[in-house]
Amino acid sequence: MNPRQFHAIAFSGSLRDESTNTALVLLAQRLAPPELQITVIDWVDQLPWVNPDLEADPPEVLQRWWQQLRSADALLVGMPEHNAHPTALAKNALDWATRPPQDRAIAGKVVAFLSAAGRSGGANAQATFARVLQHYGAVVVDEPRVQLSHIAGRIAADGTTDDEEIVEAVNAKLRAVLAALTAHNETLVL
Repeated sequence: MNPRQFHAIAFSGSLRDESTNTALVLLAQRLAPPELQITVIDWVDQLPWVNPDLEADPPEVLQRWWQQLRSADALLVGMPEHNAHPTALAKNALDWATRPPQDRAIAGKVVAFLSAAGRSGGANAQATFARVLQHYGAVVVDEPRVQLSHIAGRIAADGTTDDEEIVEAVNAKLRAVLAALTAHNETLVL
């Protein structure tokens, strides 16, 4: 019997050209096991600012975001941190993922964060959104944590690296995501 194929979407909460968080997302896409296809979404910066008034007649880009989330099994987020909080870009995309209230796009999705940020490695930003997304029905894969600090120069902008610490951290997270997807899928079947 062939293993179940899962599909994840991924985005980076950074707008920087040389973002290490974007690099981590691209590395995850490259390292993904055969059972997990990862599609990188590079247009979340086009989402309008969260405004519930838009939900009655959502713009095309918002409809596309919700459709991508609903059709995916998982969401991976390259989660940078600004002043100990998620970036505005990441927060906006994830806030829209919790909408609309009667049919939250994030409900039932497996979510994982990959962070490269300052001294804490993005721990504060991850913790903030882990609580929020769990509250709205997501299955957040906290462990093992990918909270890398000061990795600029150790990973290229395109996600290539020969740094075994970075590769193993991302591989470990992908294994945990796949395990969560398998467990979640088995729960849904029962």
